[in-house]
Amino acid sequence: MIYVTAAQASSQKSYDTVSSAEMTRSNRPLFALLLLSFALNATAVWWGLPSRFAWAPDELQPAIILQGIDERFSGDWHQPAYPPFHYYVIAVSYLPVLALNIVDVDSTAGRTVFYYLGRIISVGMGVGILLTIYGLGVAVFDRRAALWGTLIAAFTSTFVYYAKIANLDVPAAFWVLLSLYFFVQHIKTDSSRDLMRFALTAVVAMCTKDQAYAFYVLPVGLYLAQRYRHGHAIFDRPRVLAAGAATLLFLAIHNVIFNFWGFVHHFEEILWARSHYTNFEGSLSQLDLFAQSLRHAAFALGWPMTLACVLGVGLAIRGRKTNSLPLWLLLSGVSYYLFFIAPVCSTWLRYIVPLVLILSLFGGYFLAWLWERGVRWYRAGILIGLGYSFLYAAAVNVALLNDSRYEVERWLGARVRSGEIVGFVGPEYYLPRLDGVSVRRMRPTESVLERARPDYLVVNPDYADRFGPGTREGELFSKLAAGRAGYGLALSYRSPPPPLLDFDGVAGNMAKVNPLIEVYERVDP
Repeated sequence: MIYVTAAQASSQKSYDTVSSAEMTRSNRPLFALLLLSFALNATAVWWGLPSRFAWAPDELQPAIILQGIDERFSGDWHQPAYPPFHYYVIAVSYLPVLALNIVDVDSTAGRTVFYYLGRIISVGMGVGILLTIYGLGVAVFDRRAALWGTLIAAFTSTFVYYAKIANLDVPAAFWVLLSLYFFVQHIKTDSSRDLMRFALTAVVAMCTKDQAYAFYVLPVGLYLAQRYRHGHAIFDRPRVLAAGAATLLFLAIHNVIFNFWGFVHHFEEILWARSHYTNFEGSLSQLDLFAQSLRHAAFALGWPMTLACVLGVGLAIRGRKTNSLPLWLLLSGVSYYLFFIAPVCSTWLRYIVPLVLILSLFGGYFLAWLWERGVRWYRAGILIGLGYSFLYAAAVNVALLNDSRYEVERWLGARVRSGEIVGFVGPEYYLPRLDGVSVRRMRPTESVLERARPDYLVVNPDYADRFGPGTREGELFSKLAAGRAGYGLALSYRSPPPPLLDFDGVAGNMAKVNPLIEVYERVDP
């Protein structure tokens, strides 16, 4: 394997030799950064709440977790898209509420409490991610680079968004980064304890989101190849124990004994999804896929930190002879792309979350290197770039706080009279909350609209665009837009977009924040 030289090892100042006072002083910037990041991530954690259906697509739904608790995650319980580990984590947070019978679990108030619990866990894991990134930065670079890298990660737009909602992307990124930390520590010290920790946390990452496996294919393969080339045993006791423990943990998390068919059906549906959910096809698909992945990474980081990360990668590669540890992190990112994104021929903004967090360390390495040059204009440029990144991250919260659906809700509350019916089409998480009015869910077809004849009809045009010409749904939306369905456009509203964030060309759920909402009013003949 790639071993650490004595010079590299001695360059790392041992924590054991640092006084507590010195440690406190040196960690003050990190504590301040964690507080700032916590404030960014916790702001707008109430987005779309209270509600039985929050606005974040792909957020883990309380109803599914409650069902899992009722069924003890056994029998044939499974989710097509995701493995079960984080469902267990959130379920544990539900148990005190259920035991004390604090709320009606099927009410709006009850579902809102459960949404908050899931989101609070994400905020906490966001703090854990930054601590892990800092630890990784210290392990592969030094304290200065680690702090700069943690700062870049905290200002990443995708991190600020996903760290406040109960999706799986931040939890999965946390476990991936923690596993890579233990992997790097094992590379440095050949510690059997760190090897075991790596194996177990890697399994937890894969049991949070299946695709996490792809981070480990090339690093583990090269690790074993390097051991073999240097004459070290591959199947010795530490490695066999780690592999055995990882296998047992994987089977235990999936509850294979009591939920065998749920385990089988989960993987059957993953294989089915592989052939149905691609967003790039054709002879240039892989080139398009790579270009779109780069676009997503640049959107997540913002252009100044994208440049810093690219230059940091180059700097790390140039210095590989004196410090090879960063190459393991690069290899894990390449492995993820080659063994997940490229084979599924699909890339979404959320797929990039762990990649840009890894890249942030290289951006931090470059900023630390540039700052140490001591040139005033260099330092001014760094501060300006970080100021831009902070505003870029804050723009995510501006978009959430000013979501157009809040204004549409106020408009409906003032406009709709008692006894009038508001119809809606499409998933609730694409629409304003309609708890204060009489509502009717409708299939988006002209015949259904003619029979129901609600007084108002609420539409998300982005959802309507999914239905092409010639479909029954597409015909309805075309007639609505042309005023030929017996309804006239009463309101079309989108809040002014926040500065800096440009969703053009971005494929992901963040682009669904602050949607255009149209409200049609019935026109009586």
